[in-house]
Amino acid sequence: MIRHVVMFGIRGNGQTTPTQEAERLRELLMTLPEQIPFLKHMEVGVNSENAPEDNAQLVLIADFDSIEDCAMYTIHPAHMAVSEEIGKVKTSRCCVDYETEAH
Repeated sequence: MIRHVVMFGIRGNGQTTPTQEAERLRELLMTLPEQIPFLKHMEVGVNSENAPEDNAQLVLIADFDSIEDCAMYTIHPAHMAVSEEIGKVKTSRCCVDYETEAH
């Protein structure tokens, strides 16, 4: 199994705070498991308002059967649509894909 972990720095959009934007993106990301059948499991977390300011604001943890499935996820139209929204407020991105035991 491949675990895909991505952390994002998120800024506000002028009318929202970084946390509000991260919450909006979390909701969009959580629609992906029902749209992408080879996405086996997904968790999305928003940084606590009480956590250090230099933390990432959003984390995505997704599980796939293979690295090929993970690669297909990145080009899936549903994922691309959410990625476009993330790109509008993203200040940083850090990712790791690693092998792990099945859930």
